[in-house]
Amino acid sequence: MIRRLLLAAAALLPFALPAAAQEAWPGNRQVRILVTYPPGGTSDFVARLLAQRLGEATGGNFVVDNRSGGGGVIGWTAVVRSPPDGTTLLLTDNSLATAPPLYPNLGFDIRTDFTPVSLVVDYPTVFVVPGNSPARNLRDYVEGRRGEGEGAGFYGSMGAGSSPHLYTEYLQDLTRIQLTHVPYRGMGPAFTDLLAGRVGFLIAAPPTVLGAVRDGRARAIAIGTTGGRIPALPDVPTAREQGFDFAYSFWYGLLGPRGMNPAVVARIRDEVARIVALPEVRERLAQQGGTPVGGDGEALRRVMESDLQRWSEVIRAKNITVQ
Repeated sequence: MIRRLLLAAAALLPFALPAAAQEAWPGNRQVRILVTYPPGGTSDFVARLLAQRLGEATGGNFVVDNRSGGGGVIGWTAVVRSPPDGTTLLLTDNSLATAPPLYPNLGFDIRTDFTPVSLVVDYPTVFVVPGNSPARNLRDYVEGRRGEGEGAGFYGSMGAGSSPHLYTEYLQDLTRIQLTHVPYRGMGPAFTDLLAGRVGFLIAAPPTVLGAVRDGRARAIAIGTTGGRIPALPDVPTAREQGFDFAYSFWYGLLGPRGMNPAVVARIRDEVARIVALPEVRERLAQQGGTPVGGDGEALRRVMESDLQRWSEVIRAKNITVQ
């Protein structure tokens, strides 16, 4: 009897191995984490932190692949067209959720052509001006905007329809000031031009601006958050403290192509949750102004759907298009 059972198990073994191999992640394969912006921005920072920690946790080879251009379309499309085996992931911010109304011929559906894996971290918005700006806070900036000089009337973002662009459009409606949008291919280049005085304002996530704010080359004049002040910038008042009802933030999440094995998705999600719960990772993110959020693919899907509905209305109302 035992011999017959062993023979039966041996006969089934060849059929069981492929399924087990399919669920093994990452195995001996390289995993690319795509970012749709150049190095130097917050997406790049979060992706490199994840790549380092995932490599340490799994013994795998993780690399960050910066695929900028096309307002994010180049990188998003590369992920959609990749094999759904867990070797290509996308670290994205809010911008993916606002892509459909901006790109009518996008070529894929953000609701069905990605596998949401996990939320990772949430960053408050930081309102920034050059270090030599006379504005000490957001109230100063709004009240004195017209007298601040030639560059102050321009603001930078990481592209038409990006979250920094939409957030600044909302701020203009809220404060009844008028600014001119200057789109860039990432927040790194936009912030470089702010430091050079070519633009006079931008809204960014903390990791992009903290170094220059701390050494005086730039000045943070407000924090957009649903909570209070943040430990990374304890002396900077929130927008709400200054009388402006602005509480939008930047979320960052991890996705893969459609059709990923649920077991692989669960493994990646669990690894990310474990990483963002580590005290040293939480401390590093807090130093950069972030709050680890974790959350499964369904939580990420809900956030994307909410942003798509909210900002699609703004994009249509303001006739925002990609040049």
